[in-house]
Amino acid sequence: MTKYNKYQDYVIKDGKLIGEFEAMYKDYEDPWEQSTREEYAIEKLIGIELLSKYGHQKPLEFGCGFGNYTQKLYERFGMGGGVDISETAIKKAKQKFPDPTFFSGDILDRKIIENFKPDCILFVEITWYVLEKLEAFKEMITHTSKGCGFLHTLMTYGSGEQKYGVEYFTNLEEIKKYWSDTVEISDWGNIGNRDYNGGNRTFFYGKIK
Repeated sequence: MTKYNKYQDYVIKDGKLIGEFEAMYKDYEDPWEQSTREEYAIEKLIGIELLSKYGHQKPLEFGCGFGNYTQKLYERFGMGGGVDISETAIKKAKQKFPDPTFFSGDILDRKIIENFKPDCILFVEITWYVLEKLEAFKEMITHTSKGCGFLHTLMTYGSGEQKYGVEYFTNLEEIKKYWSDTVEISDWGNIGNRDYNGGNRTFFYGKIK
């Protein structure tokens, strides 16, 4: 038996953040199909090419889940780290992929950044789940990671579809504006997704100020 009928309900339900990530990873084998379909999402492949373009060699992915994308980063650059708040997810990531460095922790745990010393920080599809911590995170990385690369990907939703987080941003231009006080943005784009009634997979890359 699972607590909720859908893994999404452990995260956001009825327009409210639930945030039960540990329970979700215990109850569901492959949320977001991250080890199959989501592993090959086009914005993630674009992200790898952007990191290569700007010469990065030590990326750190926040919200890594089972570590599939972190492993791809490791294979491409020879180093890679992943962070997730779920101990269950990190335990499985370490078992599946022994080469990258994985951390269980919160996005505001500055010791993770200080210990790993990444040359690029990745926020891959997790921003909706950490909205209330974003300002503190932005302030933290200006102290820990000035000049470091920053890659951000996030699904946005069509008009009337999004209920949570609309006071922060609803499209790529609003996302860029929100981060512009912290990141000098140099590359960005939208990828249309017909499955989400006008939604887009967005991405941007820049350097932390």
